[in-house]
Amino acid sequence: MYKFIKQEIENVYKDDYKRLRTKTVLYGELEGRWHTQLHPGLTTDEIKQFEARIGTQFPLAYKEFLTFYNGCYLFDLLRMGGKELDSYKGLSIEETTRSTVDVQDIQEIHLRKRTPKNHFIFADSLVYNSYYVIDSNENVLEIDFRTKKVVKTFRTLKEFIVEVIKEGKKNLKDEVYFEFN
Repeated sequence: MYKFIKQEIENVYKDDYKRLRTKTVLYGELEGRWHTQLHPGLTTDEIKQFEARIGTQFPLAYKEFLTFYNGCYLFDLLRMGGKELDSYKGLSIEETTRSTVDVQDIQEIHLRKRTPKNHFIFADSLVYNSYYVIDSNENVLEIDFRTKKVVKTFRTLKEFIVEVIKEGKKNLKDEVYFEFN
């Protein structure tokens, strides 16, 4: 179901990519940094162990996503968490800094006392000052970090990702890039 992400990204960036030993693929080099990255998926057993470590059942859409990609970073617009590497021993600085951001770290950054228990926080965006949750109906909600109000609702995780990719493509076409200091 999520294989389309890699296909879309490869169509956008063509030969502008780099594979790391960790099997992460970086796309779109921009003045020494990379615009997009996809991390290799997890096995069913790895996902079960990951859920056990965090102490929660992941939404079905997120579990399915993890079988394709263990998190990603899309067009500087979205950072989607996954399971961090078990060890950084022997990795280069680039491999370490381009590794998956643990979804639990994203949750700890954005989780507040008022966060509904049925909201699974899985991603965020510095560009939009938002974080993203999957609710009990498998809807994806964009939440404004400051106000904690729902900005947008997407019916599915796939619909949400499709919108991010559309916007990323438009930004590239219009040469809109974001600087992070």
